[in-house]
Amino acid sequence: MNRSLTLTFVIILLAGCTGNLPTPTASVQVTERATEGSVQKTSVWSIYDPDSEHPWNRVFRQLYRRIASNGEEYGFDELDPLLWLDTTYLLDGESYQQAVQVLDEFLSTHAENLVHEPLKRALFQRDLWAVFDWLAAQAEPFPTQRQALERRLAQVIKRVALSKEEILSLPDNYAFAVGSHTFLADVQADHPDTAFLPSGIFQADSAWVPIGRKGGPIALTHTDAFPFFGHSVFLVYLRSPSGRAATLEYIKSLNTEPKPVTAIGSDVALVRRMLLIDDQGDLILSPLVETIQIRHFSPAQSFHEFELSRARLFDGLAGGLVRKKNLFMVFMGQGDVFQIADIVELQASIPDICEACHSEYPPIFNSGNTRSLLSYSREKFPLPDNKQPVLFPTTPAEEAQTVIQWKLDHETWKAMKALWHQASQ
Repeated sequence: MNRSLTLTFVIILLAGCTGNLPTPTASVQVTERATEGSVQKTSVWSIYDPDSEHPWNRVFRQLYRRIASNGEEYGFDELDPLLWLDTTYLLDGESYQQAVQVLDEFLSTHAENLVHEPLKRALFQRDLWAVFDWLAAQAEPFPTQRQALERRLAQVIKRVALSKEEILSLPDNYAFAVGSHTFLADVQADHPDTAFLPSGIFQADSAWVPIGRKGGPIALTHTDAFPFFGHSVFLVYLRSPSGRAATLEYIKSLNTEPKPVTAIGSDVALVRRMLLIDDQGDLILSPLVETIQIRHFSPAQSFHEFELSRARLFDGLAGGLVRKKNLFMVFMGQGDVFQIADIVELQASIPDICEACHSEYPPIFNSGNTRSLLSYSREKFPLPDNKQPVLFPTTPAEEAQTVIQWKLDHETWKAMKALWHQASQ
């Protein structure tokens, strides 16, 4: 599929899922992190080094900072860059010139040698890779500017790449989050709407079972839609309250029963794992969890989301995971909120965002509604062949290979590989 058709399809998906969303709410405030007597200039943008003017921080700030009409700065604690398909920031005028300048300075001074911690190099690469994919996903507008930034980003991405062994040795931040006891480890029967971070989700013999789909990635919309484009692996986990055997039977029923029932007390989790590019140019699934979204059926749905914070991850706090209550609508968004003059409030809240797509049709009296499990029903998001998916138990490694194969065929990866081979160390 060519770029224009792909983007048209994505835009149709975005419009279909978010038409009923309420007006977002803004909640982020910029605060200083400097300590009394500090010699270096620190701020919320001091992510990769205490000095906010460190070359790594300058690159990150230029690519991720967006300024609202009231002068407030956003993006320093956002996992994904605040860039939409219609965004002209970084492509025109001063923002473009500054991006070229800071990237050229990074490359000419070999600033990749200033930070050696594998964890920071991994996060920095994924931050730049997300911007690269945004640029490469469409040729227009500003084709010359896009290509100029893509060339520079590809060189930096290659220079900070880790070896495969280093990527696989990165910390299991989810295990650290669970071990910190910062969050509840399971659903509370008397308060099912209370957020929790399941402790056993990645145990091979637990009631949590990842599912795959015959013919492609299980979370196809999250894989192929803006802003992800396959640079993360999305895993779908199911859990029956009656244990692993019951979960496996439930998965089987999704293929064999005309109206499968989701038992009260069931859970669905969407886990986003970080892909990285190693120093050989290969895609490697890292141990790092970027987000986890959990739905609990009691039978009404409760929605919870946890997201990776760079600052907390680097500080060793709860694996870097924080609970999110408000989000910028980048995925399934309908336009750059920083470029729309009459937008006062910039973010939307959870569960409103989740319910826009995972709504019940209507709730079944004695169960959670199975049709809100979009991997099964494909409600609003039909597969390319319009067929009912065939689902099966899988493993994170197997699903990662499915997503990686999808990514290898995507235009954004072809653009990266072409520039990767041209880039000099």
